[in-house]
Amino acid sequence: MKKRRLVMFLVITFALTFALATVVAAKSHGPDVSKELADVRKATVKYQDIQVAFDDGYATDYHVVPNMGIHLVREDLLFDDGKLDLLTPEVLVYEPKKNGGYKLVAVEYMTVGGERPSLFGQQFDDGPFGGSFALHAWVWQANHDGMFEAFNPNVANAE
Repeated sequence: MKKRRLVMFLVITFALTFALATVVAAKSHGPDVSKELADVRKATVKYQDIQVAFDDGYATDYHVVPNMGIHLVREDLLFDDGKLDLLTPEVLVYEPKKNGGYKLVAVEYMTVGGERPSLFGQQFDDGPFGGSFALHAWVWQANHDGMFEAFNPNVANAE
């Protein structure tokens, strides 16, 4: 009888914890943003294989940005008159692995020129060069600093 009560207590505790976490997540991003982020994950899951990114026109110079990773850029999207497509980010961000492989950790939206845009209810940051704007979304690697922060302390700095 005591064992059954303990199991029920644990089940109820887990259910309440999960419900609270769901409410906190919905409040921090809102249901629309949570759905948009899920859509981005679905659209970019194929890029877990870095070769697919290369095949789709993403290119890089292999420069590692500390607490970000390696950025693969599609220049045709970057210089497309500031048009943004939620499901086709201009930049894919990979973490170099010790075994020589790469792990997709984030997507980055970037524009050159024009007004400062926003996605996911977030204003873009100043980009890496004059007149550019950028927004990271850490959809593949947790970031305790925030989903849309530029840097992620959970990303290795290996070069």
